[in-house]
Amino acid sequence: MKQLLLLTVLFTSTIYAQNYQFLGSYTSNGTPQYLEESDNVSTETLELISNSLPESYPVPEYNPHYITSGYETDIHIEDNADVWVTFVSEGAGYRNVLGFYTYDIDNPITSAPEPEDITIIFPNVSALGSGGGLETGNKVNIGRFSPGTGIGWVLLANAWNGSNVTSGLWQLYSNPTFNPESNSELQYHNVLLNDPENERIILGFEDIRRDYNSCDNDFNDAIFYVTANPYSAIKTINYADVNSATDVTSANKGGLESNGNLASLIAKRNFNRIKANSFKHEKKLQAKFKSTTKTFSSKTNSEINLSALFPETGMFGTETSFTSSPTDLIGITNAKQVFSVDYYEGEERVSAALATYSENGIYDHSKVICDRLNSSSLEDIRTIYLNGHEIIMIKIERENKLIEYALNFSLEVTESQYNLHSYWNIAEYPNANYLNFQIWGGSMGQVSAIANSVLAKVQEEKPLSSENKLDRIPTVFVKKGTYKNGELHLTVKNKSEASSLYFEGNVRATENVETEFVALDGYLSKDFEEDITISIGSMFDIGFSVKANNSPQQDALYLADGPWGIDYVESETKITNFDISNSNSEYLDKNYSVERNVSVEGEVYGTANLFRNILPGELVFNTSNYENIELKIQNNLPIEVILVTENLENWENRLRYNLPVNNSEISTSISLADFKDQNGNSADYTKIRGLVFSIQGDYSSFQPFLIKISDLIFSNSKTLSLNEIEITKENNIYNYPNPFKSSTTLVLPENSENTTVIISDLLGRIVYNNALKTTFSNKITLNLGYLQPGVYKLIALTNATKMQTSIVVE
Repeated sequence: MKQLLLLTVLFTSTIYAQNYQFLGSYTSNGTPQYLEESDNVSTETLELISNSLPESYPVPEYNPHYITSGYETDIHIEDNADVWVTFVSEGAGYRNVLGFYTYDIDNPITSAPEPEDITIIFPNVSALGSGGGLETGNKVNIGRFSPGTGIGWVLLANAWNGSNVTSGLWQLYSNPTFNPESNSELQYHNVLLNDPENERIILGFEDIRRDYNSCDNDFNDAIFYVTANPYSAIKTINYADVNSATDVTSANKGGLESNGNLASLIAKRNFNRIKANSFKHEKKLQAKFKSTTKTFSSKTNSEINLSALFPETGMFGTETSFTSSPTDLIGITNAKQVFSVDYYEGEERVSAALATYSENGIYDHSKVICDRLNSSSLEDIRTIYLNGHEIIMIKIERENKLIEYALNFSLEVTESQYNLHSYWNIAEYPNANYLNFQIWGGSMGQVSAIANSVLAKVQEEKPLSSENKLDRIPTVFVKKGTYKNGELHLTVKNKSEASSLYFEGNVRATENVETEFVALDGYLSKDFEEDITISIGSMFDIGFSVKANNSPQQDALYLADGPWGIDYVESETKITNFDISNSNSEYLDKNYSVERNVSVEGEVYGTANLFRNILPGELVFNTSNYENIELKIQNNLPIEVILVTENLENWENRLRYNLPVNNSEISTSISLADFKDQNGNSADYTKIRGLVFSIQGDYSSFQPFLIKISDLIFSNSKTLSLNEIEITKENNIYNYPNPFKSSTTLVLPENSENTTVIISDLLGRIVYNNALKTTFSNKITLNLGYLQPGVYKLIALTNATKMQTSIVVE
């Protein structure tokens, strides 16, 4: 903090000391007389900067990515631009001086610039009343620059002597190799943080030599921001940023994002969570976490106390913590133990941490593998140094545009020590027993605070070692991707300007077939981001990798479509056949095809549920662009069709629609608006997780059952309910024979090329809905032997008329 307070008398100075260049004259307290109209620096801006560079929170401990992961510390100009520097604040005891120098990006300087090559911006970086005359928002135009110009920064420590600029105690440069410390890890003295929403770059300096014990390493001794006209002239792709999330994902939803063999088990787990309302992803469903002073380990690994590894609070000490452990990971993954904690500021979750213990191998379910194929976007991959250990950091943008930072690392358990490993590809981990950690949060400060605590706890028991590794991460990777209608759409981030890409993968067309190998080569445009499309045909899942020609690592990913599954109690249901096959339906842009046909048969005494997650994992499908569900179905017992909505908390109040028996296959269409809750009311169905086809036994004896479903789609063509259809001709159509037992012929009053026939029972339930080609005939044969005896209403729709008659099944 500032300790030196000086009173000065203003007068104009034109001293050009130490051969430095100046933008103009300045007053006796070092205030530029070339200030432009000051910026209005809002309270929100000051809070944003304070959160990014908090006082007394050392950057190496809380934001190590700023200075250890290769971010730029200079400004690079890509187009003609005017550039300004605005003073924000200072918290130094020194009266520092800020300057800049320029160079050719294609031919950068290799040694510190000479004084005559440095231009002074602020002769005295001290605030009014605190040894200088600067006020927040004071702004200086430093010039107009051409494309290919690099702008470096210089802070002359305590170089204002009360009347002019000197060389100071030492000179600190934005190029760390020019700085005085002999240890390269201590040579960084500034950070540049991108604030794209406000079109500015935050510039923060640490003014004490970092090899001195007096250095607090918080990099906020002098803070400015840089703006340009146009802002797009600044190359901003390699800066840390000030974005943070206000509410991150719960750890209860983590730890199960990859591995194709588990897709159906994952879906079954999620379905059971919905039925039992056993989610612990909300604070109100979680128990308060109380940290323990007990050791986390014991003589036997089976008694490891994972909860003892985590702190009770977060970065600032004001966070509260609640247990969110997804214990249902045990049994369907290789985790032997699981524990997780969510950390909150008020009601907002600011970080989350998940620990697992695995034997004979790494815990192989990482957030990064699948999140980017499930509506999230992998914005960046870096390696950071935290407490001397090299760890992979990822930055993810979620579907709601909030940013999450994450650290993934595992500790190999040996008799004498722990070995820290953090690799991009799972195959690189040695075969061993592991403590595995996934920690994520809205800021790296929150993430690092938890990771620091974990590493400290571990080292209390045994020594902790790690090793540096070249080429730990890929320079070309998939940022995000989706699968729809036979095509894999990928956005590739190309950080090394690679020119070609090799793709290979193992594809399964359905849940119950073997994989097929696919491979192809393609060219890249060398753009920083590029969209590519790969046609792979209908698929259930694919594990694939991409490897660029100049990337040191391949990038491996996994994507599964929402699976078909069966939920039943073994004592109440016997399954004799469960088969999944490819769908024959055409891909239409206006429809969403729920791929793969399914059939299941057996005997039911209680309840059997055939379910289908529409999208992978816990993703939610938006139905706002669709009106109805269309499918072909055969079922020998009545079926309750259920919409599993996003906010379903009470399974008894699910949205449902009843289908009667269909002993032979029929085409039917169900309006989404016709699904009702237990009270017969409609509800919001715009966001659903999946569909369930439920058969209910009579609980007195086992009954044979059969369900076949094919060509299932969500359609945006409106389906008319019977009450909405206006009958334009009545009794002008008839059928013979009538009554009938199995089939009847419908006779129209005129020839028609296409006719849609809708049949409903007397309760209004649609039992037949099919669009038929009549090839300019007026007769249609209907095979309806599956209908129960009774009276039905039949409506025929042609291009010209809508007609109605009654049919009787004996």
